[in-house]
Amino acid sequence: PPDRMAGGGARLAEPQLRWLLNFVSIHLDDSTMQPSLFGLMRTILARRFVVSELYDMMLVIGDMVVQADTEPTRGACATLFLVFLLHYPLGPKRLQQQLDFLTVNLAYERAQGRASLLVLVRQVASKLPLPLLMEQSDRLLLPLVTRLVNETDRRCVAGVADAISTLLSRTCAPAGGAAAAVARQRAIQLLRAWLDDAGRVPTLGRAAAQLAGLLVQALGDGAAAVAPELLPLLVNACVGEADKPSGGL
Repeated sequence: PPDRMAGGGARLAEPQLRWLLNFVSIHLDDSTMQPSLFGLMRTILARRFVVSELYDMMLVIGDMVVQADTEPTRGACATLFLVFLLHYPLGPKRLQQQLDFLTVNLAYERAQGRASLLVLVRQVASKLPLPLLMEQSDRLLLPLVTRLVNETDRRCVAGVADAISTLLSRTCAPAGGAAAAVARQRAIQLLRAWLDDAGRVPTLGRAAAQLAGLLVQALGDGAAAVAPELLPLLVNACVGEADKPSGGL
């Protein structure tokens, strides 16, 4: 088989690379070896080696972002996962699978794992190429807002809010042209739909209120672009709440 070229010009035959990845997978749970193994993985990723075993390895690395016991280990795995997501050929289906992995684990049972994952999600929202982020924004935004409503851990609440703000500030920026205008309109449509159903499902009203606040925060001075549509929705929602009986939600 052909050698796999390293970015710095070094070569590694495919059997050698497969052996290395197998070695990493066997010993990755050994905390005494993890620093060296993570360093090896950083080298492999930096040099763009491509074999199927590497893609399988990144599934394990992704799991460790939320499941590893120590924060340094979770952070190291998150860094590797981000490099892989940003720089490796994934294709639309594989990219969606990776993003789905992130959103599914927003509900991971351990708060420390969710907190590490949310740092990674914010970094993805910050660094994913903007055209890709525009295409995938709903896949991230809807689960994040749902998590914001249901999250109970204070650190994770802040992490969700940071991730949403980062996502909105990039996709809805007033300077973003037509694509950003579409994204802003999409956010307004979500708010309108959720507020319309708030009487039947109160959590949707809370989700809409929180999303509206984060949208205004993310846009800053550019929030004037959404004010004509956003303010009447929020005023009507407040009036509706005020008109409810005192024992209502």
